[in-house]
Amino acid sequence: MSPVPTPTQRRVPLFARHRALPQTELSLMFSAVFSKQQLLRHSYHSPTLCFPCCPGYMMTPAHPKLRLEEECPSTFLPKETANEMTVFGSFLLPIERRAFILTVLEGMTQPRVADTKVVARVLDVITDSQMEEVPWVMQIIHDCLVSVSKESLLDSLNRTLFQITSLDPEHAVQGLLEAFPWCDRVATAMWQTMVSEPRVAEDVLRSLLMQRTGPEHDGFGPQHSCVRSWAVTSAMHKIFQLPSSKGVAQSLFHKFYVAVLFQISFTHECTLQDFSMSSSQTGERMWPPGSFLRTAVMTMRALFQHLKGAALVEDIQTQGGWDMLLSPETFHTGVAVLTRALRSKAPLYCASMFEEAVTGLCQRRKHKEIVAMAVFTELLDCVDFEQHIDDCILTLLQSHMHSQSLVLRRMAVTSLVVLSTRPKTAVTLQGLLPEVMQQLQDADGDISMKALTVLRNALRLADGQVAGPIALQLPERLLPLFENESSCVRELSILLCKDAMEVAEGTHETEMKKQVQSTLLPLFFHLHDQNQCVAQASREALLGAAKLLKWKQLRNLLETAQPQRVGKCLLLRHSSRVDDYLCQSLPYLWSPQEPLQEAAVRFIGLAGQHLVDGREEKLKNIIEALRSTEGYSSPSVSSLVAETILVLRAPSEFSLQALRYRLRRVWERRPRVPRAGWLCCCSCAQR
Repeated sequence: MSPVPTPTQRRVPLFARHRALPQTELSLMFSAVFSKQQLLRHSYHSPTLCFPCCPGYMMTPAHPKLRLEEECPSTFLPKETANEMTVFGSFLLPIERRAFILTVLEGMTQPRVADTKVVARVLDVITDSQMEEVPWVMQIIHDCLVSVSKESLLDSLNRTLFQITSLDPEHAVQGLLEAFPWCDRVATAMWQTMVSEPRVAEDVLRSLLMQRTGPEHDGFGPQHSCVRSWAVTSAMHKIFQLPSSKGVAQSLFHKFYVAVLFQISFTHECTLQDFSMSSSQTGERMWPPGSFLRTAVMTMRALFQHLKGAALVEDIQTQGGWDMLLSPETFHTGVAVLTRALRSKAPLYCASMFEEAVTGLCQRRKHKEIVAMAVFTELLDCVDFEQHIDDCILTLLQSHMHSQSLVLRRMAVTSLVVLSTRPKTAVTLQGLLPEVMQQLQDADGDISMKALTVLRNALRLADGQVAGPIALQLPERLLPLFENESSCVRELSILLCKDAMEVAEGTHETEMKKQVQSTLLPLFFHLHDQNQCVAQASREALLGAAKLLKWKQLRNLLETAQPQRVGKCLLLRHSSRVDDYLCQSLPYLWSPQEPLQEAAVRFIGLAGQHLVDGREEKLKNIIEALRSTEGYSSPSVSSLVAETILVLRAPSEFSLQALRYRLRRVWERRPRVPRAGWLCCCSCAQR
């Protein structure tokens, strides 16, 4: 008798010593299972089978195939062989189970297999624990389902498929996806069998969530990634149509929602060539263009159907959300529509969806950027986001502000607006303020307006060492926005200019006084803005400038509501800047607002009377500029322009104004102790 093997020997696979004939040995074993006499002999009387690693073990069958009905008429005795099969199956290691079941499944395709109950029992016993090479088994089961016609064998196959799935759902899902990504009729039936019970359905759907898609997750190129993404989406679509998936769809809705959006986004990046190349390699027919995206969107519809029924699906349809998902240009808008609908109809999912979006953002994958940012932005104002905003998110927002994508820049600045409304998070944004300030010059008005809001909210809360230098740069950067066609942008930019003066007061006061000079005249003109909010903001900003410059006369004029005299006050205080003021005022002659045109004409007429050096040449240029507006101005403005030209040409008026100007200059330079002659000049100047 052969010696009893050691425990180490028992763990060696059954056919490890005879690798040259594994299939023939399996066939003999399979035949033994269906022959009671052979099974008893090998199982109970032969130590070589009970202890397969013993030196005396050897099998050399002559017919390595499943025995047919006429070859073994008395073989199929399921009632008496049940226990023997269990004993036999207990000696098989996982790798042996896989090889054995492949032999059984291949034998099932024979049209003359007799007693299918024994086959079913064998499959039940062999698949009662995990095995290796599950993807291979899944492919064999698919082929058997195609070729087997007996109802009893089909039931056995479906039961085997379900048993394998329940034991190893991850590999079962992976195997079916890899073998049949195009999800034909049989593969669809296999998915339905795999999720026929809610418990297993949850395991299958969780496994599908783990099937990451994207070119960075495999080494097979973009074509493989596109097909794999579509395969996962198609499988979800088939499963979500079954009642057994409703419970898990609701409990894991936040994960499925973001995952399906990621798959739609990735499909937008795939080309028709990516799918056609894979189709030609697998021999599958090529689907018409757009069917892949439609399948993905239908998957999302089925998911929403599980959540809130047809009412929510129809509501989104009314808003055009489903159609928006089909186009790359409107995809981000469609995501926003869906997310807003969920925020309204299913608020309990907001926090978990927000966490999924944050996770997607931190992964920094191209096909996830738009989706993650859209969900993040839409849910930011309805969740407690403070615990999620870390350096990763702030760095990402900073990067998106420099993106070539207009959509990403908009969503990044929109997110910063919400973050800046809470003092705790607004303080953390001070490192991003230089990047936000650069967005003021963005060609998109919406981005500029939101950047203004962020700066207003965060500038006062920032550290003085950060806020001071930024405040000094703002007046110059804000000047172009004073003339923006949007009244909201004009108002916010003027108010931010006022805030910058207040922030710089004390620490950077001297430098700010120089920067403020260039804003005085534009602020004066916008005292006449047609929009009352802009006019009020200009008044507040001029009051802030008067306080900073310690200019009491200007402050009194503003507090007593005398805006007409502010222009003259500017000329008297800064007579050396007359030329600069004239250059600043000329563009306002073509302002779309008539009140600003009138204010500019009056100021130019007043400033022209204060010209001294090169007066004639400068007056000529001014008059030409005034005349150039005659064809574009209203009758009232044209009349005012004509009157101003006459005043500028009057020599007597010039002589009087020039004399007054020269006397005033002498008066301002008088010595501290006046003499009699200076008193005379003083009285003349005052007259």
